[in-house]
Amino acid sequence: MNKKYLTNIFLILIIFAIIIICGYFFYFKYTNTLKNPAQQSTLQFNYGEIIKEKIGVNGGILQNAEKSVIVIIPPLKQETELTLSFKKSNFEVKSGVGSLITINISPDINLTDSSIPITIKAKYDVQYDLPIPYLIDENNNLHIVTIGEIDRENHYFTMLTFHGGNYSWIYAETNF
Repeated sequence: MNKKYLTNIFLILIIFAIIIICGYFFYFKYTNTLKNPAQQSTLQFNYGEIIKEKIGVNGGILQNAEKSVIVIIPPLKQETELTLSFKKSNFEVKSGVGSLITINISPDINLTDSSIPITIKAKYDVQYDLPIPYLIDENNNLHIVTIGEIDRENHYFTMLTFHGGNYSWIYAETNF
């Protein structure tokens, strides 16, 4: 074999190796993008929206314009102005996919002496099956919240809680 022939084979092998390495990196970049909900979500959401309502002995409802978040407040002992607002989520996800939305109910009223919880009905992203709701404390730690009904046809689920605060959810990775 001549030297030119071996050089050409060597160059083809190097080009082939470069293509494989590039493909490998693009593959992992693509699969990481799929796990990043910021680049994936099908939900449209207005983070700047703030809803304020006075709620008293008859209870009440706080909801955003799109009705993608509906908060049902049970009767309160005294009239209180409540605020429903939203921000982009920034909590750490150890497993699953984190929601982009954090729901804030303030002030952090405490209804632990009530038998009727606050119900937070939230629309979830259609590409996922199982949202798991959490309360996010002041240290950005997650505390699981009781999940109520899941409406898979309309893509809503409910969270049940006895106080205000920051709420969000993680989509569990399922293999159904």
